[in-house]
Amino acid sequence: MQLNMRRKIKFPSHGSKVDLFLERKFGSKMFTYKKIFAMLIPLILDHFFINAINLLTTAMISSSSQESVSAVSMIAPVSMIMWAIFSAISVGGTVIVAQYKGSGEEAKIRNAAGQVMMATFLVAIVSCIILVACSDVLVNRMFGAADRVVIHKARSYLIGVAISQIFLSIYMGAFAAFRGMGATKICLQLTIIINVIHLFASMLFINVMHLDILGTTLSLNIARFIGSVVAVWLLMYPGSILRIYPKNIFKIDRLILKSIFKLGIPFALEQVFFNAGSMIVQTYIVHLGTINIAANAIANSAFTILYSAGLAVGTLATTIVGQCIGADDKELAGQYGIKMVRLGTVMSIVSIVLLFPLMPVILNMYQAPPETLSLIYKLLLIAIIPMPFFWSTSYVMPNVLRSAGDATFSSIVSLITMWAIRVGLGYIFAITFGLGVYGLWICMGIEWAVRTLVFYLRYRSGIWLSKASIK
Repeated sequence: MQLNMRRKIKFPSHGSKVDLFLERKFGSKMFTYKKIFAMLIPLILDHFFINAINLLTTAMISSSSQESVSAVSMIAPVSMIMWAIFSAISVGGTVIVAQYKGSGEEAKIRNAAGQVMMATFLVAIVSCIILVACSDVLVNRMFGAADRVVIHKARSYLIGVAISQIFLSIYMGAFAAFRGMGATKICLQLTIIINVIHLFASMLFINVMHLDILGTTLSLNIARFIGSVVAVWLLMYPGSILRIYPKNIFKIDRLILKSIFKLGIPFALEQVFFNAGSMIVQTYIVHLGTINIAANAIANSAFTILYSAGLAVGTLATTIVGQCIGADDKELAGQYGIKMVRLGTVMSIVSIVLLFPLMPVILNMYQAPPETLSLIYKLLLIAIIPMPFFWSTSYVMPNVLRSAGDATFSSIVSLITMWAIRVGLGYIFAITFGLGVYGLWICMGIEWAVRTLVFYLRYRSGIWLSKASIK
């Protein structure tokens, strides 16, 4: 059975003032504004849906105990490191597929899709084995100061998440291909399937059967396994938008793999060290007590809802700018680069206006104690003040640069700012100055501001357009 989006997206009537305005702002010889927003809307729903489900499942875990949500929070950077490695390969695959799409090379599109599927799967297998084997040592070394109950739950959660990454890697590879093609509706459909299963399985295992951390990992593995099966079918069935064959996966194409890893490795290293920095931050949050750990975890979970639309614009930028580069139109790539950043800013403001007033309802699901809720609100306010000014350039612009092959610069800047500001300055603010978890969130805003300046200067220089990804 083929998955299709039956409902058409309703756009302003042709020739109306809004229609003409949007076409003037976003239309070009390669894209109409309708095509761009037809890709963006499913991406927004995709990111929002993922983060909303994660928020709900975190709320379920929080309802079990503060120790459970603390354990999940502590392991989040560890699991993100593992996820980031093959996610980075997936991003590299998206860029290469988008560039081949722009150049019209159908055979190479299929090869790129197959190669990224193989690469993400193999990396996930290796990382899973390492993390399961080292789970006890890793948790005790990093979080030995935490309560024993939290330590035990953290180790169980790490093992379950490590296994689930194998299934995640498969559909992440599929997402890379579909997003590079601009087929974002398919990604949304697959996201809905996976996350609805995850939600209902979590309700069963956590709320009904009271399996706590075990229930969390069971629901995650079941949802991701089903998602991986559906993803493979969507890529290989006869009516697929991009039908690939086993030979596209198992026959090595050195040129395409080199291009994928050339983009993916810098981003992977960035994400690994970025999340390593997050782990270090977690080690000194542990010393602030369970309330601070839980408040930081819940605030981070709630904050993802506010930047979901912005992340969607970043993903869209990879496709749009990548296809312009593949078509050898650098001028258009530059134009769309700044347009995507501005669109990301608009989406951030809209998200704050629409969603922040709903935070009392959202946070009520966590059933956190009053002192924890008060801390969460303050952390969110610290984040949303600088967000409209700095978040989009800080996070959308790197995707623009990376789409043209300028991956190394983006990764180096992200690493330096992370370690110098969020880790180093964060420690000074949180521990030395005694600001606690507030200091960490203040430093996050400072990091956005610095990244904004550096990435904007790089964009203005035009150097990023001289990088080559495909030949």
